Amino acid sequence: MYPMLKHLHMTLAMISILGFVLRSVWLFTNSQLINKKPVKILPHIIDTLLLVSGLTLMVITTQYPSLFNWVTMKLVFIIAYIAFGICTFKAQAKNKQVLFFLLAIGSVFAVLHLAFGKPVF
Repeated sequence: MYPMLKHLHMTLAMISILGFVLRSVWLFTNSQLINKKPVKILPHIIDTLLLVSGLTLMVITTQYPSLFNWVTMKLVFIIAYIAFGICTFKAQAKNKQVLFFLLAIGSVFAVLHLAFGKPVF
């Protein structure tokens, strides 16, 4: 069960990140594809499944609850990624869109660092 769930989680993470980057490119190039209904709905479904799979992994591996560890920090950065992603698409000014995009990508790198490094706090 664990390997299958872990691979699902990693696959959803990659789909979420690649989808975010693609939608951002469409946003920055003023493409009409950004306004398509599936483009607006699918990210919410994917990110929800990503969070559910991550939370399930935390529970079945008994890494949670913990007062403060790398899993908690990873969850904080995932939520930051989602929040900055939303801000990227809601911002009106291009410079704010770029700033939020970079913050979202920075959050992704923080998540990847925590996921692969599993540092002890």
